[in-house]
Amino acid sequence: MGGGRTHTGTRRTLAWATLAVVLVAAVVGTAAAASSGRASAVDRPAPARHTRTAATPGNTHAPRTSLLTSATAPLPTSTAAAPGTQVTGGSDQSDPFLTTAGGRYLLLTSGSSGPDAVNVPVATSVDFVHWTAPVDALPALPAWAAPGFTWAPDLHRFGSRYALYFTAMLAGYSPQMQCIGSAFSSSPSGPFTARPTPFICQVDQGGDIDPRVFVDTDGTPWMVWKTDQNIGGADRPTKLWSERLSADGTQLLGSPSFLLSPDEAWQGTIVEAPDMVQVGGAYWVIYSGYWYNQPTYAIGAARCDGPAGPCRDVSPTPLLASNLQGQGPGEASVFQDDAGVWLLYSPWRSAAPHPDIPARPVYVTRLGFGASGPYLAAGPLPSAADLLAQPLWSPTP
Repeated sequence: MGGGRTHTGTRRTLAWATLAVVLVAAVVGTAAAASSGRASAVDRPAPARHTRTAATPGNTHAPRTSLLTSATAPLPTSTAAAPGTQVTGGSDQSDPFLTTAGGRYLLLTSGSSGPDAVNVPVATSVDFVHWTAPVDALPALPAWAAPGFTWAPDLHRFGSRYALYFTAMLAGYSPQMQCIGSAFSSSPSGPFTARPTPFICQVDQGGDIDPRVFVDTDGTPWMVWKTDQNIGGADRPTKLWSERLSADGTQLLGSPSFLLSPDEAWQGTIVEAPDMVQVGGAYWVIYSGYWYNQPTYAIGAARCDGPAGPCRDVSPTPLLASNLQGQGPGEASVFQDDAGVWLLYSPWRSAAPHPDIPARPVYVTRLGFGASGPYLAAGPLPSAADLLAQPLWSPTP
């Protein structure tokens, strides 16, 4: 979730002008490229200044080469104006994340507030059709995290333990700022026990949000995330980063590597919600751009030199923009297994005076990868057969 975002319940009190559903994202903002900088942390030493730089202005795009298979190059979708299938396990929640464990799918989303607050909802299914009611994977927040503001969960197995990474608001901190926490459990559905200090908290860059784990083909785990320079409505360009993780997921190793900053008009000054995937020998980061609560919010794709970047956009237009199924699709994650690659995301569906009514759904659509990069593909949803295969990006015990 982007800087300055409010919780689902709080968002309903905001008033927005009536927004028409559009089929493509509007071109907005001005291109901006940000240089890398030193990042100080609350709970660990400040990393050294790195030397990687953002893509140069001029919309430099990645080379159009790829290694294609029938699994990675399915036919393009014939329903581009309504490409997603709603996932009934997620309702009025954002930042969907899908994984498998114990012969079941697990769908995690951002939390909810109020008398029945759930910090990290997790629903499960054996067929991707029928889902259990969500339970709270993180029933107790650490003292540093303010209640009611738990977003963008990521679940990953390290050996016999599971790590849950999440975004939360720093309690009692001014200006309001979010950081990334970590929690661990022997069960994929929890309950998870959070570490007492933030995992990533670069206060001089506006805080940190949107954690995602990527595992390279050699088994090395990486963390990718966003620094939240746009907190409080600021127009400072945001940045995407990666850094190696320890084999047990408890520590970051080395220093952050810069991946991407806004350099396309549709992104405005914001790129966020990164998720990295390796397909056909190529590295890709799927991300969201612009402000999350606007119809111009959309999903883009960039090709990377490797897990440490740098990354370059493959197109001057989004991969997935506003369409007949909702305005402002974003906050995506990628699910990959032997059968293919799928994209999960949440459209904003603004409707004044209640921006969150109807409720925000979770959608899933298949991705293909061709010579020009990722595209919306035709094909089935994940099926029970996928549970027989270990996801390609998940390390074995």
